Amino acid sequence: MRWLLLALPLMISACTYLPGSRHLIVSNQQSLPEPTLHYLGVGGWLVHWKGEGVLLAPSFSNPGGLGIRGLPPLRVKANPQRIDALMPSARDVKMLLVGHAHYDHLLDVPRVMHIHTPKATVYGSQTVGHILHAGKVDARRIKVLVADEIANPYQPSRRGTWFYSNGQSAKDGTRPQGPTPGMIRAMPIHSEHAGHAFGINFIQGQYDHPLGTLPQSLFGWRLGEVTLAWLIDLLDENGKPVYRIHYQDSAATPPLGFPPLIADGKRIDVEILCAASWDQVHNYPAALLRITQPRTLVLGHWENFFASDPKKPARTIPLQGYKGLLKQMPHYTPVIPEPFSQVPLPPHE
Repeated sequence: MRWLLLALPLMISACTYLPGSRHLIVSNQQSLPEPTLHYLGVGGWLVHWKGEGVLLAPSFSNPGGLGIRGLPPLRVKANPQRIDALMPSARDVKMLLVGHAHYDHLLDVPRVMHIHTPKATVYGSQTVGHILHAGKVDARRIKVLVADEIANPYQPSRRGTWFYSNGQSAKDGTRPQGPTPGMIRAMPIHSEHAGHAFGINFIQGQYDHPLGTLPQSLFGWRLGEVTLAWLIDLLDENGKPVYRIHYQDSAATPPLGFPPLIADGKRIDVEILCAASWDQVHNYPAALLRITQPRTLVLGHWENFFASDPKKPARTIPLQGYKGLLKQMPHYTPVIPEPFSQVPLPPHE
């Protein structure tokens, strides 16, 4: 039994694969003209638009158990040197959107907020806010979302709330009062975090008070009271959406994460899916794609990030199969980007 326990981590770490063996064709485009989706790895994305930027869940530290590739860590700590080396220029970012509080979405956010995004406000759950307090992030730069501000997929006709890049907000179908609200807006949507295995989410819970120190254990980075998907609009000078992006933070049981009805009727241009744990919920992402019907479909969070090496091609998540995922999207050829590559937005309609 002792030898089995010692061998099990090595067996798991060995179960990472080059994407081609998992039926994945990976894109690695660089230096594309803006606007693009810049994939940062895991759940991280960066978009620059007309002098502003929006950033999603940057994650670079990517610790591994015993430093072994593919083996999840039990203790986690941000790596400032790695963050600074890998984080692209983001000084124009006004909005940093966090879907949940697990370490692979939140661990590096304090460093990014302090050093790389001086103009950004972070949007997330109460637990996100309580953890960032321990990271010494200025409370004025944290927007904790309350239930009435989060769109409910079970009530798709109820108006969601748009948060604009200048800090204003307004219910869908109305405009903020006062000055130009900015070039980017985002709407939080109630979603779900799929199970890690056997349909079970092993890191649940929330924090009801601000933390004094950042969690050091894997299980200290609690999920939070709500998981969020996001609808993101890139706007023209008149406040009308030029591009609409739907970001599914985690695989989720339909209809969780589904966007509500939007007053302007604009279609979704880009769907960003989370590939991890796709097989832990039913009918994902087929049901979501029937609703969003995007012009471009992109897969993120597909690669192994446990002790990953950014200098080498990414490998797949241990024990995660993708053949069935691709069967869930028969009418699409998804773009699967290599970490730190770019995805062009579709031509403007």
